[in-house]
Amino acid sequence: EPHLVVLVRAPAGGDGNGTLDVVFVRGDGEEMGRNRQQFFVEPGKFGYRLVRGELDFPGPGTVEARCTIMESGSAVTVPLTALPVT
Repeated sequence: EPHLVVLVRAPAGGDGNGTLDVVFVRGDGEEMGRNRQQFFVEPGKFGYRLVRGELDFPGPGTVEARCTIMESGSAVTVPLTALPVT
């Protein structure tokens, strides 16, 4: 099962609380799964969240993990690729 580590940062002037929303999407736009979790990071510091997507990979291919911090709207898209077994 794929795992994704997302680094998160809290601004120095913030309270450190946030919500990480990760949507896993196939190349054709179909949503495969979603993970939403609350987090706390000490203001001005970095932290991380482990995202375990329960995804079905019927064969080789790439899925996008669209990661968004809900409170700030900060977003990044990360490709996850399943390779054929050799």
